Amino acid sequence: MKAKPASKSLPTFLLGLLAAISLAAVFALAGCSSGGTADTASDSSSDAAATDDGSYTLVEDGKLTVAASLDFPPFENLVDGQAEGFEVDLMTAIAEKLGLEINYLPTMKFDTIIPAIAAGGTADVGVSGFTITPEREEEVDFSTPICDTNQCIVVPAGSDITSQEDLSGKNIGAESGTTGYDWILENVPDAAQTTAFDEYTAVFAALQSGQVEAVVLDMPVAEYYINSAYGDCEIVEEIPTGEQYGIAVSKDNPNLTAAINQTIADLQEDGTFAEIEEKWFGSQE
Repeated sequence: MKAKPASKSLPTFLLGLLAAISLAAVFALAGCSSGGTADTASDSSSDAAATDDGSYTLVEDGKLTVAASLDFPPFENLVDGQAEGFEVDLMTAIAEKLGLEINYLPTMKFDTIIPAIAAGGTADVGVSGFTITPEREEEVDFSTPICDTNQCIVVPAGSDITSQEDLSGKNIGAESGTTGYDWILENVPDAAQTTAFDEYTAVFAALQSGQVEAVVLDMPVAEYYINSAYGDCEIVEEIPTGEQYGIAVSKDNPNLTAAINQTIADLQEDGTFAEIEEKWFGSQE
């Protein structure tokens, strides 16, 4: 999937084909306005109200605490006990620009992250390829979009499923709480069964074992898993859902969202974002 650079007025990017070791894709990113300084939250159960001076609260003084599901490569992945990936490097760069230490929490279930951010006291931000949706925006605020992507259908190689039309009457799987799972419920109401799994490794294990006959997930993540570990599976259709990823922040901490947006813009301007992009997705040429 070829990338289409985002304009400064609409900061998005499009992800493309990933290879097993050197993942090749391109996308563009931009941020916007405002900034701030950090204050420690006096009550870890809730964030203090935003102030006119641009200050924001943190669950731990001097640290940007991140909640993520660390099974979402190439964005987040746990390797030898350490978090790595595009969003990990991006969040680290944002923290450094804000004068903070990055603090990734132990991996969390994907569908628990946004409720944790909304409740406050656990993490300052949540990432894991969160698609910005009206439903999620009711619970949390999002940064400016950082990625454009689509869903896709993955099946065992040689399957008789070749498109969306073939999913009728099939057992289909997805990770719980994802837009892929929602897409199945909305678009394949006559599926024999729709099963939600806690992690993508479990999704692919179910596909390999025959527990499900097809799975639906984000295109770049599917490409990564297929190229790196599940070569006996294949993508049969890209679903043009037109999604945008964002960084989730508590609605009680709007100045932190503003600071993150400004920092994203700064990272693009000073070339740091381009370096991170090159590392994880290859050259834009």
